[in-house]
Amino acid sequence: VASDLLTLERAQLLDGALAGFELITAADVLVYFGELTELLASFSELSTRDGLLVFTCERVDERAAPRGWKLNPSGRFAHSKQYVENSAKLAHWNLIAYREIVPRYEGSTPVEAHLFVFKHE
Repeated sequence: VASDLLTLERAQLLDGALAGFELITAADVLVYFGELTELLASFSELSTRDGLLVFTCERVDERAAPRGWKLNPSGRFAHSKQYVENSAKLAHWNLIAYREIVPRYEGSTPVEAHLFVFKHE
């Protein structure tokens, strides 16, 4: 059981001042980022060896997002599974679990998303 819960601003993540987290979670947060490489690398710097990273992001097919991500009309970004896996691998994260989910509805329309669980190398 976690003894401390810490909320960080993006600037704090990127300055590298903190480290040693065994679990990093980001539920419905990565939808506000297009390119994920820098963010996932920052999570890597914060993590312990064998630490876990659990997050969700909206799902898009690779054919609809040649860069691996795209900005939706909602103003949120969606990412392809392959793009997230490749970006995570570059940041020393290994995929250990994955599920396609529906985390919320926009009106009556389900929002298709990914749930990723990675382990730090």
